[in-house]
Amino acid sequence: MAPIYKIAIIQFQPKPIDIEANFKYAADEIRKAAAAGADIALLPEFHLTSWVPNHPEFVSASAASGAILSRYQDLARELNINIVPGTIVEAHATTADPASGTTLVTTAPDDTSSGTLELRNMAFFVEAGTGRVLNRYQKTNLWHTERGHLTAPTLESASSAGSTTDWPPHKAFDTPLRWGDRFVRAGMLVCWDLAFPEAFRALVADGVDLVLIPSYWDPYEDVDAESLAVNPECEVDYIRTCLAARASENTVAVAFCNTGGVSQLAQPLLGLRGEIRPGATETKILDMDLDYLRVADNHYKVRADIKREGWHYEHTLRFPAKTAAPLFCADEAQQLALVGGNGRVKGALLEVRDHLRSKSGHAAAADIRCGRGVGPTAAEVART
Repeated sequence: MAPIYKIAIIQFQPKPIDIEANFKYAADEIRKAAAAGADIALLPEFHLTSWVPNHPEFVSASAASGAILSRYQDLARELNINIVPGTIVEAHATTADPASGTTLVTTAPDDTSSGTLELRNMAFFVEAGTGRVLNRYQKTNLWHTERGHLTAPTLESASSAGSTTDWPPHKAFDTPLRWGDRFVRAGMLVCWDLAFPEAFRALVADGVDLVLIPSYWDPYEDVDAESLAVNPECEVDYIRTCLAARASENTVAVAFCNTGGVSQLAQPLLGLRGEIRPGATETKILDMDLDYLRVADNHYKVRADIKREGWHYEHTLRFPAKTAAPLFCADEAQQLALVGGNGRVKGALLEVRDHLRSKSGHAAAADIRCGRGVGPTAAEVART
């Protein structure tokens, strides 16, 4: 039998700009969850500051909130519980360096008025026992009203910051939780990312078992009147529908923790479990039975289809699912080995190489960093 792990979903509405009060509540609930045997504690998005981008102290509070991550690391060590501390908005001051032609990035700058300031909505997975940050994820799909305040990740911004190892953004990672002879693999998304099946498929192609989603989504506010007139519960229905669909179509567990309610755990075959009503301040500890993932995957065989040669939708993935590897490496032989028996992609790669050699006089791959995810997608290569 596969193991059953317990996930504590901690739903609450944070107080605007009151970092200490919000952290205290979250820490108290994490302590209770650890005492009750929870393996993972999941907090909501913007849980330290709330989402008040027009508040005069929002930027400075965001810059200060980054220091709270180390306190969650201390809790993970002390309580031996894995923690996903919702999201923490990081402030990054970016300034151009004329001498080098690059962009300099300062995290949590002392002076938030200097340079160009970027606010990045970040989720973290903090490991039980060690307090190590096993994964960090920047919210990719920003809601409409966030786009004037937050920055979404791009390959260009990752490259300028020297962090292209974090690209593409949708990648799975090993957690400390065991499943037979391997580790449970998790992925993180945030709020409006839920609306995009492509994000989940990218994680599934990377072997994800559990998707953890902090959210700040009020089902009755920031909804246009026309939609509410059609169905006052339209946002609640939207969240439920997406959660059930993403879990079922990808044969993964999806843990969703939302400030505005409808927090729950979705699992294939089982559907939705443990929903917390809108407006409630409540923590629920829900069982994730990995055996249901096995049964569902054996039945639907979605993962096998994604890895199959000639899968119809490989163009939706940045990397071929069968390799989950970067398309370009400095060593040509290694590159061709990565694409294996995919003759179409291999042929396209050779055409691109020859084309660029004819223009530059040397191997194009020499200018592309191996393992950095820099370069065109499989689909882009195939169209070249």
